[in-house]
Amino acid sequence: MAARLDPTLADPAAYARWTPVTLRFRDLDLLGHVNNIHLSGWLEDGRVALELPIQPLSTGYVGPVIVLVDLHIQYLQEVHYGDEVRVGTRVQRIGSTSVVIGHGVFANGRCAAIAEAVEVLIGPESRKPEPWPREFRELFESALVPER
Repeated sequence: MAARLDPTLADPAAYARWTPVTLRFRDLDLLGHVNNIHLSGWLEDGRVALELPIQPLSTGYVGPVIVLVDLHIQYLQEVHYGDEVRVGTRVQRIGSTSVVIGHGVFANGRCAAIAEAVEVLIGPESRKPEPWPREFRELFESALVPER
């Protein structure tokens, strides 16, 4: 079994950045709760909201690209249609070419899932890891969880 994720990810007070989620009927599975694959999409929405200032969504963009290389999710409780859901997003660690993003999914105020995603910056032509430009690092530092 994989190592457990940082338990502070389950604390809503640990987040300053929030992304609201609109539940759709198609998000449900036969058990009547949200299917786990849809929950992973909510995590992506949280990362995109954090990174939009540095990673534009335009067809003409030719700079380095942030790519997801690893995602670990721990499901803690079911999420049901009608729940009020939001995703907290923060930066856990910053490396020279990678960043670990932490998430908490909260439904009606209770933590339903926690996750850590590892992303890497790759060059537009080389498709190999590259160091973070200053503006990328500054954005990540602004969302960095304080050291414990």
